[in-house]
Amino acid sequence: MILRSPFRGVVQEVPAQQGANIKTGDPLVEVADLSSVWVWADFYEDELAMLKQGQKVVVTTKSFPDDKFEGEIALINPFLDVANRTSKVRIDIPNPDFKLRPGMYANVELSMDMGYGLTVPVSAIMPTGERYIVFVDKGGGKLEPRKVQLGNKIGDSYEVKSGLVEGERVVASANFLIDAESKVQGALKDFGGQQEDSQ
Repeated sequence: MILRSPFRGVVQEVPAQQGANIKTGDPLVEVADLSSVWVWADFYEDELAMLKQGQKVVVTTKSFPDDKFEGEIALINPFLDVANRTSKVRIDIPNPDFKLRPGMYANVELSMDMGYGLTVPVSAIMPTGERYIVFVDKGGGKLEPRKVQLGNKIGDSYEVKSGLVEGERVVASANFLIDAESKVQGALKDFGGQQEDSQ
């Protein structure tokens, strides 16, 4: 007796064994249709506002580094992982060559027009609890601590909403060395005092 699968795919498991009793509803063969696959990607909560259903994305894998697989966002999980502060997003990708396989790790790339804005490297930001500080290069070896208001994190940069103007030079942590942490704390303390005096 020949039973035909309703769709083409790859046999994943055969629960039915020769000689076993089979009744209505018992699974005989598990067939996986890999012509279209899902990629579940984790996005941080501050990135979710940039996502929408139907948005085009590009997926790459280490297994096929020269290939780029195009897909689109099909589902954005409305629940957040409170431990990681991420939400899962399902991306549907056509897979006619069966290169993408269940269990693979993948990277997701999104391209979108973020408009124009001022950004600084992530390494230039010094978080101090309730505020973010950057050191502005004033020339002659002098550094001025400056409080900044940050927007979205875009790649290796932060959007700066206030506190800096275009053309000012900020110091990245990889490019300078402060002898002792006390100097940093002293500079920030003086900076805080100046802010209070000016109010």
